[in-house]
Amino acid sequence: MNSNLRNQDFGLDQVNISFLDSRKTLPLVISPRWDDGLNFLCKWLEINREWCDEMILEYGAVLIRGFQIDGAGDFEKATLALQPNLCDEYRGTSPRSLIPGAKQYAFSAADVPANYPIAQHLEMSFLNSPPRQLYFGCLQASKTSGGETALCDFRKVYQELSPELREKFAAKKIKYTRTHFKVGEKWTYDVGAMLGWPQLFGTEDLDEVEEICLQEQAPQVHWIGPNKDTFLQEWIDEPYQRHPVTHEMVWFNHTNVFHWTTFPAELWFAFSRLRDIRFFLHAVLIAIFTFIKYGLLRYKMALNSSFGDGTPISISEMNQVRAAIHKHMIFSRWQKGDIIAIDNFSVSHGRQPTYDKGRKIAVAWSQPFNKYSTPLNATEPEKKAV
Repeated sequence: MNSNLRNQDFGLDQVNISFLDSRKTLPLVISPRWDDGLNFLCKWLEINREWCDEMILEYGAVLIRGFQIDGAGDFEKATLALQPNLCDEYRGTSPRSLIPGAKQYAFSAADVPANYPIAQHLEMSFLNSPPRQLYFGCLQASKTSGGETALCDFRKVYQELSPELREKFAAKKIKYTRTHFKVGEKWTYDVGAMLGWPQLFGTEDLDEVEEICLQEQAPQVHWIGPNKDTFLQEWIDEPYQRHPVTHEMVWFNHTNVFHWTTFPAELWFAFSRLRDIRFFLHAVLIAIFTFIKYGLLRYKMALNSSFGDGTPISISEMNQVRAAIHKHMIFSRWQKGDIIAIDNFSVSHGRQPTYDKGRKIAVAWSQPFNKYSTPLNATEPEKKAV
């Protein structure tokens, strides 16, 4: 349907608002009522931006489905209508690249093999200032099993943990160790090791890297290795944060990603859910490899997490965290043209593995937001009586 925006109404009644299922959990779904054109969608998002932000806050995620989004340029245009202040600086762990057709803000979600699972996480949660919101767009959906960008409410994960483990994390905190070689590794199951520090910071100048980290108030950089050109950071961080608006406690860390048992565990979870024998075989292979490398030989991942005193997070403790996450995960099959906007301070995302190499997902993110702006001892605002 062609969009003629002259004299057109852009009220909330011009779209359909629904949910994926009867439980009315995340995400809220916005779909076309009459006009499914890109121009209409952009104008509608621009006019109703404040309402959309309120819905992202309330439900944790909003799925925009059924509009004519064809390519990275359309995704970027629609996302800018929703959030005009996007960011193109990336300090995360997955290799990414600007997608052809986009001008500045639409990147590949992860330049790693499609059959690699990416565990649930809040984007760049280990940084001082992660993006406040995150946006994914489906340019090509997976045609085989798997490939979903699953979601999880990390407020529920915090509540689900046993009081003993919750208190242990609070008392000991988390220690992150981040190591990047000058050239990223190609043949590895450690996604963080694929990213060389020149790719991460956009420069091969060591002094420039240190200056960037200083400006971003990042941990001090150490240069190690025979040639003193291996990037190293170590720092202690809180396991939880208060949501900046609702003040709810959130499981706010990357230990689920930066633990050596996660890759095989996520493959096993995919097999348990989808019963694809390829995931089972892959899980067994990776379990053997990771047990030898990290369990017996004591190698560390490129991005490694432990308790703040340096003691390892045990397999049983990480299994408890993982079980809480898996219990609250939401799965939805991508449809081409989908856009999902996520509150990155409450709802996590992750990639389910697939053997469909044609799957193509774009990502964009908002400006960084100081996660320490809301003190941990802040109280939750009183809920209004209904």
